[in-house]
Amino acid sequence: MVIRTDLAQARARLDVLLVTRACAEHYPPTINQANLLAENGLRVGIIDLTADGTVDALDHGIRRWRVHRMWNSKAESPYRRRKRWTNWLRFYRTCRSTIRTTDPRVVIAYDTLGSVFVPPASDDYRAVYHFHELSGPEPQEGFGPRRARVKALHASRRADLIVFPDAHRAQLFQQRADLHEPPRVVMNCPRKMDTVPASPLRQRLAEIGRSYGSVVCYLGSIGADQGLPEAAGSMNRWPSDSLFVLIGAAAESMRARILAAAGDAGAAQRVVFLGPQSHQYALALAAGADVGLSLIQPNNESWLYSAGAINKRFEYMALGLPQVTNNGPGVSAIIESNHSGLCVDSRDPDAIGMAVRQLLRDPQLRRSLSTNGRAQHLERFNYEDQFTQVAGWIYQQCRGAEAAGRTKHSAPMNDQRDA
Repeated sequence: MVIRTDLAQARARLDVLLVTRACAEHYPPTINQANLLAENGLRVGIIDLTADGTVDALDHGIRRWRVHRMWNSKAESPYRRRKRWTNWLRFYRTCRSTIRTTDPRVVIAYDTLGSVFVPPASDDYRAVYHFHELSGPEPQEGFGPRRARVKALHASRRADLIVFPDAHRAQLFQQRADLHEPPRVVMNCPRKMDTVPASPLRQRLAEIGRSYGSVVCYLGSIGADQGLPEAAGSMNRWPSDSLFVLIGAAAESMRARILAAAGDAGAAQRVVFLGPQSHQYALALAAGADVGLSLIQPNNESWLYSAGAINKRFEYMALGLPQVTNNGPGVSAIIESNHSGLCVDSRDPDAIGMAVRQLLRDPQLRRSLSTNGRAQHLERFNYEDQFTQVAGWIYQQCRGAEAAGRTKHSAPMNDQRDA
């Protein structure tokens, strides 16, 4: 059932409506956008899904329509076709009725599964398509996903604004969709952290009886593309009193792979899974580590071109956490050029292990990388800075329309951010 707390409020006019076919808390950039727009005085609403164990991260009276429960890909079998189509229809009807009753000036749709519910309609609202992923054909892709992907590609040519988190993804999409203007680039950075949060990590590890000399941390979804079995397999090169702490959701099969790789390195007893946590608590836990890992593997185009898209890469910088990351396109320009971490081949356990050992054995190097990472976060790798041009464009459509009337929208700003 769609959750509405008050019928009159649900029908009140919005400035901006966000549409995502997922639980918004699983995508920090979406939460950041909603909160920043509301902080700047806009009336914001969001249509999304529920998810087990998530804590509401929306502030400032943002209105919310939660259509159905999100499928847990790490713990559940895929829904049957009838349930998938029923959920699709419920989401479609919610989007259609909410847009009609709240009359938003701007609608932001996220990724393919959001954009298919938000057709460009310049006479009614400005359509923004914010793609996190570079969507391409998948093996054994069904009719529904294939049609949605093609539809989103074609519709993007008529959208008012396209956004990507990575410059390489944006360039490829512009070519494939034959766009006249390049998409804006808004990298997936966290909100600005003026101070690093106090960390409960040491206390948490003590509670479960783990003593250690140093901690290597991974923060985020624990899947097949993050180089985690390779990292676990590199632990024979780490100091013997170091722990590998993973914070995030993991399927049992992936946990088994990681533990097996660590076992082959004689280090299975030094791997700790802390499970999924609320985003803010997860960041606080990670702040107590010595080194962070962000080892994305180029298993498809999106992962190959992911320099600006990996949340944890920028979260480690915000926390002042030196990192070992992958060496894909554009990554070195963010990490090594700014002296905040080391880039290695994410498929090479020896290279990973040597980089981790180098950092753990050199406190002075870690302090230098930490200081540089924090400085870069405060200067430009924060969401306030990344989103400022797009937020200004959105604000212009909303507040400019009040002065000019709904029959004529303001033109998009010309000052494109350098990707």
